[in-house]
Amino acid sequence: MKIARQVKTKVFVVFVFTLLTLNSSFLIKEIFAQARIPLVVAPARQTVAIDAGKTENLQIKFFNESISPIVGNLKAVNFIVTGSDGAPILLEDEVNDWIKLPYEKASIASGDVLRVNFKVTVPKGTPAGGRYVAIIFEQTGQLNQTSETETQSAVSPRIVGLLSIRVNGPVIESSFVDVFKTPKFLEFGKIPVDFTIVNKGGYHISPKGQITLTNWFGREVERVTIENKNIFPNAERLYETKIGQTWMFGRYNVGLTANYGDTGKTLIANSFVWVIPVTLIAIIIFSALIIILIAYLISAKLKAKQIVLEEKLEEEISDLEAIKNKFKDKLPK
Repeated sequence: MKIARQVKTKVFVVFVFTLLTLNSSFLIKEIFAQARIPLVVAPARQTVAIDAGKTENLQIKFFNESISPIVGNLKAVNFIVTGSDGAPILLEDEVNDWIKLPYEKASIASGDVLRVNFKVTVPKGTPAGGRYVAIIFEQTGQLNQTSETETQSAVSPRIVGLLSIRVNGPVIESSFVDVFKTPKFLEFGKIPVDFTIVNKGGYHISPKGQITLTNWFGREVERVTIENKNIFPNAERLYETKIGQTWMFGRYNVGLTANYGDTGKTLIANSFVWVIPVTLIAIIIFSALIIILIAYLISAKLKAKQIVLEEKLEEEISDLEAIKNKFKDKLPK
């Protein structure tokens, strides 16, 4: 009876544990499903060039991919980019008054699209350069949710479309390579190359160029194109790449040449790298020394044996000569 009770208890515990595990997994899936925002924005990035004092009509679309209609707020705020990763920082307290949205609240039916036609007006006398705006749709709930359920949400999901406004006119273009770093010495390639480009101009730039690797005879070994990145005013971007081959030897020059801006200004930087497989060379030299030593020892041993044989041969010749001289007078004439 005790054994039967123990078996039943174990079966019950296993059943409860399995049930809790399944409920937990379903709960986790439900949480992740609710956390995922079912919205898509298009275009995610757009650029417009406007004269000061003029107005431009633009459109942005928000797609609802969920199975339920959703409601949310629309607003336009300024954004900046300061980090080397290029991530935009939304300035929530700086509502952009250049953007005129048709409404502040909107609903999107399930599987439908919200087309927002808005106006961009640049005030007269605005200096040439770039202004950067984020148009945000912030979901506040679903139409079939109660207000009590909506107020329980601590974080509202949102989606953002980025707009770059260029005020036409002569723009200050100023950029430079702040850091261009390569190792001073390597045993093997490829050569890692890290560099940072800083934009001190009035509009974002997208430098285009190559990194060239040349050997100590001036011959080009390899050329790679730098990654296309936007660098916003008063911001910097980090570039990381590798160049060269695994097997290299000697002194190499790693050079950057890039162009940016409307006038095609140039960015130039370079660094020298020694690539010498010291460990491999040491192994080769050590192996060669061992081979030479073994050959020397074998040669010395053979030479020693030869000397011993020659000494024995001379000794035997001397003995023969002595015997010959001893019996010389007794030999018949």
